[in-house]
Amino acid sequence: MKSSLRSRFLLLLACIAVLGGVAGYRFYAWYSGEIVNILGQRFAERNVLYEKSRVLGMVTREVTLVQKMADSQRLRDWAAVESSPERKHQALVELEEYRRVLRDRSYFFAHAASGNYYFNNENGSHDINAPRYTLDSANPKDAWFYLTLRDVKDTQLNVDTDRKTGLTKVWINSVVRGNEGEAVAVAGSGVDITDFIKAVVSSDLPGVTNILMDRGGAIQGHPDVSMIDFASARKAAGKEAQQTVLELLDSPEERESVRRAMTALVDGRSDVEMLDLIVQGQRQLVGMAWFPEIQWFVLTMTSPTGASANTRLLPAVIWLITALVLALLAAMLILQRTVIRRVIRLDRAARDLSEGRRTEIAADPLDDELGRLGRTFGTMAERIASHTEDLERQVAERTEMLEQAAHTDFLTGVMNRRGMLLRLEAERHRLAHTGGFLALMLVDVDRFKHINDTWGHALGDQALIAVASVLQNSVRDYDLVARWGGEEFMVALFGLTKFDQLRVVADKLLGAIRQNRLDCGEAQLDLTYSIGAVMAAPQADLDAIVQRADEALYRAKADGRDRAVLDCLMLDQPACGQQQCCNEDNPCPAAVKQAGF
Repeated sequence: MKSSLRSRFLLLLACIAVLGGVAGYRFYAWYSGEIVNILGQRFAERNVLYEKSRVLGMVTREVTLVQKMADSQRLRDWAAVESSPERKHQALVELEEYRRVLRDRSYFFAHAASGNYYFNNENGSHDINAPRYTLDSANPKDAWFYLTLRDVKDTQLNVDTDRKTGLTKVWINSVVRGNEGEAVAVAGSGVDITDFIKAVVSSDLPGVTNILMDRGGAIQGHPDVSMIDFASARKAAGKEAQQTVLELLDSPEERESVRRAMTALVDGRSDVEMLDLIVQGQRQLVGMAWFPEIQWFVLTMTSPTGASANTRLLPAVIWLITALVLALLAAMLILQRTVIRRVIRLDRAARDLSEGRRTEIAADPLDDELGRLGRTFGTMAERIASHTEDLERQVAERTEMLEQAAHTDFLTGVMNRRGMLLRLEAERHRLAHTGGFLALMLVDVDRFKHINDTWGHALGDQALIAVASVLQNSVRDYDLVARWGGEEFMVALFGLTKFDQLRVVADKLLGAIRQNRLDCGEAQLDLTYSIGAVMAAPQADLDAIVQRADEALYRAKADGRDRAVLDCLMLDQPACGQQQCCNEDNPCPAAVKQAGF
């Protein structure tokens, strides 16, 4: 049978339709997969940063509190002389104060010398004056304690079950060190494993799994509690088998890529590592981040969005095979309107999102794969934008809080030593240009140890708060007040021109504190303090100024307290009034002033 031109043309059209349909279908499937990959990677990267901020929000606060508790002088004194009843009482009082602000309302304290383990929780059902039990180096379940003393420099997190209380928690273990730097005890708290998983590990995003693991890859947090590697520290020291993230991977190459990512994060070469892995037989986009504060990694595993090929395209391809030229042209026009334009919109939106620009895509009314992909993309873009804004807000808030906490005294609310030193450097540069002198006052509360020993540390804290308030209210708004250490404060005065001005301020401060009385129950406690003040040129060495003020304070204390000793340190500049000039070789004579000078 001879073929006609018509049949050949129809056959050619059919071949074009088949080839075009197959080529178009394959291009669409490939391009849709690329969009899914780009969006999935961006989503996984944003999500791991968001989860990192969530973990920091809970864990960092607890770790900071435990570290401050382990650094307490009272606990160190007790660890040095465990048999002292007075030191024990003071230490237990402080531990109870920390218990009230810790998330789990619990603490433990274990002595290195005796192994005595003290513990209390929110129920307070045990006598805190007696140890809960005594640790034994021969007991494998107590190995965590001796490993912590030996190997941990500061703080370590460990998921374990206490052998006596039966509590399974994320334990925060912080080493207490003596005056010579030796490990003398371990103090800490814990977070209930259920609470920890709910607050940190669980995710309300579909298809997202969060995992926490230690530096060796052992799983420390997982939505499935059975996946957690309990007692990781003891197992690692004994070289026992552990449940690690690497065991979830079948390929040695993928295990090695995870190890390289962990090394890059720990070394600081990267903030976030993105990996495309097969985890337990399923493809996952894995984001990794490192917490240097707690020596853990956070992983977020995200299943790529299911964007299957457009199943309605296959009937269209079959229809194109049997259609004529006009039908093919019509199909191409329909394809342009129903597929290509929509894919171009998605492509443009995906590029905007990948470049960090906020994108909005119009709602697609069609209920096909592209319509669902467009709506999924829109939802994902909104989530990413929302997570980004929330993350930026949280980072800004936490940065501001950390900066404020780093420069503010926890008890009195005034600046701490670090904050004062930073401000002094800035103000000294300003004074060097604007003129005037710098005056530093060291203010020491008189008989503060007697106050603590007689009325207790709670009243001692009230006395420090009262002194800080008096100092702040007695100087100008632009002068500075800081807690220099213990019961010692520093006041910095700027722009003074005469030595007599320093005398006036010292008088004012001495008079102001005498008007404050603390209620001690049946009696009223009169507060006084001694002042060592130095007036100096702003170019003078700051350490020398502080040393001079300290020497003046020593003389004030030696001469009977409740007084001020004034001195000056100049660099060949007039400073002590109209008749007197001071320099390093000829310092101004100290002036001892009491009430009314």
